[in-house]
Amino acid sequence: MKRDPRFHGLSTDHHHALVLARSLCDGRAPWTADGGARLGRRFDSEIEPHFRIEEDVLLPALRSLGRESLVVRVLTDHGALRAAIEAARAGDESAARAFAQRLIEHVRFEERELFSACEESLPDDVLDELGRRAPIRR
Repeated sequence: MKRDPRFHGLSTDHHHALVLARSLCDGRAPWTADGGARLGRRFDSEIEPHFRIEEDVLLPALRSLGRESLVVRVLTDHGALRAAIEAARAGDESAARAFAQRLIEHVRFEERELFSACEESLPDDVLDELGRRAPIRR
């Protein structure tokens, strides 16, 4: 499916998130406290800004259209991922692996359901704001 260009930044973020999650799931590298700290820094610089854009731009617009089930799903996922990253940051390997698995599921949901619903129902001014706030990051 061809994605609206205003979603390209968020979709690129998703690609990077999947690469990160899969590297955590493969279990080839031994888990270390330093690994937890590095994962936490990546979350802070890459994933949290992505969450904030969705929470600030997309979710209020969806809520105003009565799409509460989508809003609740995104906020529930974001909350679970934030909790898991805090445990992983503190050195909990099982939390890091749970974070990775949940992140994979969350990205799939957003790409398959959330973004499609947004493209179909959100007005151009909201999507234009999304495009401004979520440029493609390398």
